[in-house]
Amino acid sequence: MAIDSTRYYVSFVAPVLPEPPQEYDPAQFNQLNNALRLYFNNLDRGIRDASTAPAAEAKGWFFS
Repeated sequence: MAIDSTRYYVSFVAPVLPEPPQEYDPAQFNQLNNALRLYFNNLDRGIRDASTAPAAEAKGWFFS
């Protein structure tokens, strides 16, 4: 079985989520949504960058 030796350089970590309030509060709900939105945006960007780098390097090698 082949070992995946690809290194992924991720410059972010999962956010510390705010404590839930005892009662519904729209401002705190928006704060939670913003924290999750930022995390998933970074995750999407990291996956896209990681998936395109090896292909770009392979094409560069082929054309050189």
